Amino acid sequence: MTDDIEKPVETPTSKKATKKKPPTQTAGVTGIDAHKPMGSDPAPHIDWFKLVELPPFQMFVAEQSGLTYGVTMSNWIAARRATLSDSVLYEQYAAWHKKKGLWPNESPTGQLINTEA
Repeated sequence: MTDDIEKPVETPTSKKATKKKPPTQTAGVTGIDAHKPMGSDPAPHIDWFKLVELPPFQMFVAEQSGLTYGVTMSNWIAARRATLSDSVLYEQYAAWHKKKGLWPNESPTGQLINTEA
């Protein structure tokens, strides 16, 4: 039955223009080098939505940027995170928090620290 159907004959002028294929995408594994050495503290997960609502963090941003709470402060935080990285910005805030000494029983993330041991 298929023998009766004529196949179109392609001539050099009738061929479709071939498109260049994009480069092959690959997924890689960063391996053990991506992790800190054994025994070191893992990087903390930073909940930025919670952090920006904390008065100590707002004070830190206000002192660093000269801005008050609002959209401009949020833009400053986003720009600093992009420029420095989350961990560096958080480390700067944590050092400021400790140096300020206004919240001795509170971690930089607002968690109460049990001083009774």
